[in-house]
Order: sequence, then C-alpha cells, then structure tokens
Amino acid sequence: MLHPTLSQLLDNIVDVPVSLDIHISSITQDSREVKDGCLFVALKGTQQHGMAYARTAETQGAVAIIYESDDNQVRVKTKIPQFEIRNLRDSLGIIADRFYGSPSQVLKMVGITGTDGKTSVSHFMAQAINDCAVIGTIGLGLLDNLKKATHTTPDVIKVHENLQLIKQQGINTVAMEVSSHALDQGRVLGVNFNVAVLTNLSRDHLDYHKTLEAYADAKEKLFHWAGLNAVVLNLDDKFGCKLAAKINEKHVVVGYGIGDIEDYPAGSLIAVNTKFTVNGICAVIQYGSEKGQLVVSVLGRFNLSNLLAALGAMLSLGISFNDAIMQLNKVQTVTGRMEKIGENTVLAVVDYAHTPNALKSVLKALREHVDDDANLLCVFGCGGNRDAGKRPLMAKVAEKYADVVIVTDDNPRTESPEAIMKDIVAGFESTKAITIEHDRSTAIYKVLKQAKSGDAVLIAGKGHENGQILADKIIPFNDREQVEQALQSLQGAAA
Repeated sequence: MLHPTLSQLLDNIVDVPVSLDIHISSITQDSREVKDGCLFVALKGTQQHGMAYARTAETQGAVAIIYESDDNQVRVKTKIPQFEIRNLRDSLGIIADRFYGSPSQVLKMVGITGTDGKTSVSHFMAQAINDCAVIGTIGLGLLDNLKKATHTTPDVIKVHENLQLIKQQGINTVAMEVSSHALDQGRVLGVNFNVAVLTNLSRDHLDYHKTLEAYADAKEKLFHWAGLNAVVLNLDDKFGCKLAAKINEKHVVVGYGIGDIEDYPAGSLIAVNTKFTVNGICAVIQYGSEKGQLVVSVLGRFNLSNLLAALGAMLSLGISFNDAIMQLNKVQTVTGRMEKIGENTVLAVVDYAHTPNALKSVLKALREHVDDDANLLCVFGCGGNRDAGKRPLMAKVAEKYADVVIVTDDNPRTESPEAIMKDIVAGFESTKAITIEHDRSTAIYKVLKQAKSGDAVLIAGKGHENGQILADKIIPFNDREQVEQALQSLQGAAA
C-alpha cells in the first residue's frame, strides 16, 4: 500500500515545500502511539499544548509535526519539519479523512444524537440491518464482535481509522452515536453523514457545556451537516419540533411520535394503539398510507420511541417500510438498557438512566408494564466529578414516580460519596420513606427483598457497566449480575 504524502494530506490547508514532502505511514495526536513514518498532531489542550511532546514524538519515529497556533506556546526545536496551522482542530477531520481514504464517502452513515437513547437506537438498527456496525458507548463494530470503546465518540483521527477498518470488513452501514462533546470538539469533522437522528434533549453534561442552550447548540450542529440526505426527528420532544421547523426546507424530515395521527404533521411515522405488558410492546405503526404491526420483547415507552427512530433511519436509507418493520420485530433488549433480569414474579429491570429525564422516562415506562396496584421500587445514585446540579433533580424524580427509593453510590470517582449523597438528599421533600445505603450490592439486595409479587424494581445508573469507579480504581461490579445473585439468594431463602 502506497501511503499518502504530507502535501496530499495538507492540500489547501498549508503549503508543503517539495524538499520537505514525505510519505506518511500513520497519524496520531497521542505521542505514545507514534511509530516510524508517523505524522504527529499537536493540539492546544486545556492543560498543555501537544508540542510539549514534540521531541518524544521525534525520538519515536515521527517524520513531521503539524501543530495548532497558540501565542503562549513554548517553541520546541526538532530536526523534523513542523507546520503551524491556525485552527488545526477544524482541519483535522479533513486530514484524517484523506489519510484513511475517505471511508465515510462509501459507507451509509447514520449519526444519532440526543441525551438518551443513542445506544439503543444504534443497536436496534444493527440488529435489524444486515452488515450494520455501531460506534458508541458499548463498543464499535458488528454486534457479535464489538471492540471496547473508551468514549461514546472517539477522537477524530480514531473515528476515521475505525471507519476505514469497518469498510475493509465489507460492512455497508454504520449507526454511530454522536455525543455533544464530540460535536463541540470536532471529533466527527470530515465524516459524511447521510442521515442524522435526534432521540431527545434534556439536561445533561452541564459540567462541560455550562448551559442547556450551549448543550442544545452543540447537538444542533449535526442537523446542519453538509451532505445530509435526511433527518429523523422526535416530534414528542420540544427540541425535535424546533429543529423540524428550522430545517424543514433544507432536508427531508422524517418526524416520529407516539399518539394520535391527527396530532402530527402529515407523513409522520406514528405508533398508535400501543399496549405495554410484562412481556414487551405491541403497537400499530403508520407512515403515510402504509401500516404495520410492531410486536417486540423490549420494555418501555421510550424504547418504542427509540424503535421509531431506528425505523425512520432505516426508511431514510431506502429500506422498504414492510421490510423494516419485519426486521425490527426481531430485535432484543440492548444490554443494560431497560433490561429485564430473570423470570420472576417481580419485574426486575436494569437501566443506564443517569439523568433526571432518563430516570423519569424509565420509571414512567415501567409503571405502564405492571398492574395499577403494583409498587414501583427504585435504586439510584449519581456519579462523582460530574454535573452536581442534576443530583437533587434526580431525587425529585425518584420521589415522585417511585413508591420506594433507595439511594446508593454510583461511580463516586474522586468525590466524597457522603458529599454526593448530601446533594441528592437535598432534593427530597421528605426523607422518611427514603433509604440511604452506600454499598450498592446491599442496596440492590434490600430493594428486591422489599418487592412483592407483581411489583417492578428499577436499578438505575450503571446499565452495561462492569465496574464501580472509586477514587482512581475500578472495582469489578455489574448491576445485572448483582440482581441475578440477589434474586437467587431470596428464592433460596423462601424455598
């Protein structure tokens, strides 16, 4: 394979003299990954500039360096050529796309953004479409061979590298989660998205974005992406309706919702006659003059919304309505997303809900799956070193929508669990019916012990995660395994 030259990668970005032009065998912004023939990318970070690692990169085999302009940067002398690029971060997606052969130009690319539901939508699509890979929170690649992910959306160089690897496997479609951080930091620049999907928008990541408006602005970038063929929008969401009004003339809009046909614009994708049971969801789906029956073994009204989002994306990719419905009827629950654990007289569910809106959606959804006289019990906590403002809000949600609440630890990280708990407890109107149990395993056992036949129990916050982050260590911990062990223990005691 003939590697591209530096001048090809930097064409129309910065001039490369013929005497300094050279073939580039790899590209990275992590000095630890530099090898012979590498182009080292030095970006301006929040703590330090990447040029601090210039000599390390040179020693390890880098043949050139491109770096972001910074008036405060300490100049570093190297024997290899350096090229200063103003706003390098904005050009890096183009450079990475060129290096990896523009894989997203060939692949059918679906970008999925929103506060909640991104993983579920992408995994429903991957289950329903042959040769559809995912890139997101749980991993990347085909579902039966997922590679572990470190971020919902990797850095922009890794994104294009991953797309090249996916293309080389002969895969045709990619359902990619696109986080607000990724959009704000340019991690998906250079990617040719065909379809953009919105799940919903509610409070999250305000430790980073500071305001809900800034958070929404970051999400909105995806729906003005050059080259989009269609956008799929949740019309049950205020932000989705706002976007529909803004971009209706720019792109094909597929709106979706749950309710009465007359409440939505003509041609929307609507679920009517919905029924929720302990076994799943049944609904009639209408799309213009077409109608189909959706019967799935997943739980939750919000998951019905996620299924509609996946269906809208599939239709936008050219899959027929009947084929798409037939394939979606086969999907299973996504790991740690409204996942029913065990076959028991108690409906025990593990979910990743870790925002006020997600917790509200899950609790309200579970209520629809049980009898009116059943109790709804909930275990939840809040992560350390994250948006503290949502902690009392989650308490208010739990108190309003659950009959029994146990508050526990959920990845305290380097923050004091007691301090986190204090923030949460401040949101309760009354703490008389609230139990505080820092040990998460004990909290799960306690809540299941209290549950009676016909009740529903929600263990919220960690979902698919396999560890509890305490200080700088990750302690093995899996909510799903903990629920199974607790149920077995309780059944054994009752025998």
